[in-house]
Amino acid sequence: MFKIGVQVYSVRDDYAADVKQCLRKLKDIGYEGVELFGALANHPAEFLRDALKEAGLECCGFHTRWEEFETEEKIQFVVDYMKTLGCDYVIVPWMPEKTPEQWEEQIAAFNRLLERFRKEGLRFGFHAHKGEMYTLSNGRFAWDMIGEQTPEDFVMQVDIGNVLNGGREPIELYRKFASRGATVHYKAYSKEKGYDCAIGEDDIDWKTIVDISKNTPECEWIIVEKDAQDNYESITRSYHNLKKII
Repeated sequence: MFKIGVQVYSVRDDYAADVKQCLRKLKDIGYEGVELFGALANHPAEFLRDALKEAGLECCGFHTRWEEFETEEKIQFVVDYMKTLGCDYVIVPWMPEKTPEQWEEQIAAFNRLLERFRKEGLRFGFHAHKGEMYTLSNGRFAWDMIGEQTPEDFVMQVDIGNVLNGGREPIELYRKFASRGATVHYKAYSKEKGYDCAIGEDDIDWKTIVDISKNTPECEWIIVEKDAQDNYESITRSYHNLKKII
C-alpha cells in the first residue's frame, strides 16, 4: 500500500523561511513524507536529513533541476547528496517545450542518466507538466514518447492535475503508465478554478485514481501538490478528503 507525501513546493515560502517549522506543520497535518525541490546548494544534505528525522518524515523524492546534471562532477555530487539525504527518487521536474527531434535527444539523455543512477541504487525519472500532453508536429505527445522509449524502471511521475490541464484524460493516461509511477502527483485541477482548489473539490474522479494506485504494486508514494503557494489550508483539505476516499 502506498504512503501519502506532499511536495514542499506547495508551501515554498514557508519552507524557505523556516525549514524545520514547515516540516513540523506538514507532519502535523498527517503526511508521512515530503518531496523536496530546488537547487541542491540551498541546503546541505545533512541538514535536511536531520530536519526530516526530527519531524518524523520520510523523503519521498527530490525534484532536481536539469542543470544539476550538466557535468560528471555535478552528477557525482547529486549521487552523494541523495545517498546522504536518504532519498531514493531523483526526479527531473520540468522541461521547456521541444520539437519531436529535441525530445528524442532528451529521452536519450534521460536513459544515459538512468543507467548511471541505477548502478548507484537510486531511482531516476521525470515529472509531467501540461506541455508533455500537447500534440507535437509528428502527431505524438511527449509523455507517450517518453513511455515508449525509456526502460520499465524509469519513473514516469504523472501529475494528475497537469494531465487534465494539458487536455488529456487523467484516468486513461495514468492507467496506461501506472506501473511506471512509483511516485505519482495528486494535484487538484478544476476547469473553472484552475489549480486553486483542493482534492475532492475539483473536476477529477479521485476515487478511480486512488483505485488505480491501490491496484498498482509499484506505486509507493502518492504526493499531494498545489501549484500556488498555500497557507496549509488547501493541502490540509486535500489530505483529509483523500483519507475519506482511501
